[in-house]
Amino acid sequence: MRKIREFNMRLPFKEIRRRALRGSDAPPVGFDDARLASILQRAEAALKPSVLFDSFGPDSPETAALAPIPGVGHTVAVTTLGPAFGVRLDELRTEDARCAKILDAAAATAFERATAFVLSLIKDDVEDERCDLSPIHYLEDPEALAKVLAKLEGPKIGVSLEAGRLSPGHSKAFCVSWLARKGKRGSKVAPKK
Repeated sequence: MRKIREFNMRLPFKEIRRRALRGSDAPPVGFDDARLASILQRAEAALKPSVLFDSFGPDSPETAALAPIPGVGHTVAVTTLGPAFGVRLDELRTEDARCAKILDAAAATAFERATAFVLSLIKDDVEDERCDLSPIHYLEDPEALAKVLAKLEGPKIGVSLEAGRLSPGHSKAFCVSWLARKGKRGSKVAPKK
């Protein structure tokens, strides 16, 4: 099992602005780039992302049922943006309700980046096994979440299960399968002379 606590993550201004303004021509009145940057800077100050993940073979009794597609193996992970992040987003929403769309875009972008971070860490192992990764399967079933938290020891990064949901609120669990690459095996082209 690998645990990485409070790694450095930046909230990308342009991407969040693009997501928040999708479907509208202009930002809400009073939301210029300086105001948006200020909101994102305050949100980013509370961002303390952490991840737990481990890879298992297809015969792992605790986690095999969580794999989205049966394959060579699978990786199970828990990500959190930290307990203070949700509190900060709520504070910012209370101060100005017009920034809700911006804060939702910031949280979604941060989750995508935390997930991409985990996938980048297992990339070399996946390549060494000559595999590709399945699409990401986010876990929502309370029983599945309980299994993952028990197997990965979720409290190590401050994540627990409360009323069937992960706590703190900005936490997710997911699984990706390792799928063997299709293609010819062992066929090599003879070198030209």
